[in-house]
Amino acid sequence: MTTNAFLQRKECYIVAEMSGNHGGSLTKALEIISAAKEVGANAVKIQTYTPDTITLNAQTDDFKIPSDNPWTNRKTLYDLYKLAYTPFEWHAELFAHARKVGIEIFSTPL
Repeated sequence: MTTNAFLQRKECYIVAEMSGNHGGSLTKALEIISAAKEVGANAVKIQTYTPDTITLNAQTDDFKIPSDNPWTNRKTLYDLYKLAYTPFEWHAELFAHARKVGIEIFSTPL
């Protein structure tokens, strides 16, 4: 693609990142997908992991959240990721709902 052709292109592909914003609620996750479609996003991205796939359940300083961090009430990285992950069991329903409302959905495995 030439620079001139690139500059003439005016479309933007917008991806809404769900992350842990569902707060552990499948209902909220489905609502986020619908809301992303309503506001004009082209896709929703979720993250596929469990706490065990990205950290250790350890109480050492290396795995504790610093006291000056806003997430310090979660104590450890494991506790934080346990709260924020999107359960594998939700994936089929999330993907079906996205198809139903007409928005792309994909996952980035961690």
